[in-house]
Amino acid sequence: MKPARIAVAAAVVLALVSAWHSGAHMWQRVQNDYRTYSPYTPTERKHAAATAFGLDGDIFDFYADFLGRGDRFYVQVDAGHNPDAVRMFAGYYLLPAVEVGDPSRATVVISYWTDPGTLGIHYLTQREAGLQPIFVSRISAP
Repeated sequence: MKPARIAVAAAVVLALVSAWHSGAHMWQRVQNDYRTYSPYTPTERKHAAATAFGLDGDIFDFYADFLGRGDRFYVQVDAGHNPDAVRMFAGYYLLPAVEVGDPSRATVVISYWTDPGTLGIHYLTQREAGLQPIFVSRISAP
């Protein structure tokens, strides 16, 4: 057998063993996740990432009802309510709308446990989620 063929055969065997070894760990992870999440309802699955951060997924459903393609949203968060987690989750959950870092570039302000009036912006419409300080405030059309 030629040395080149031996090297190729060794590389193929090494790749297969490596894939099998890594695959076994991955397969166990998939099985564990299936056991954990399969009893969840569709809504619980949708909110699982928010729950992992200690956030209420229903609030993000409320926001999503007022945002759509073409919207740019600014996240206003009270400092005591984990702003990084809220921004990160909103950026994912509210797609295809896009988060912006400056309210002057936004078409919508979403306020999480804070008053949007403190931003000094004129809003076309504003919706509050019940009696809690959770707001969606539209500045302009997308």
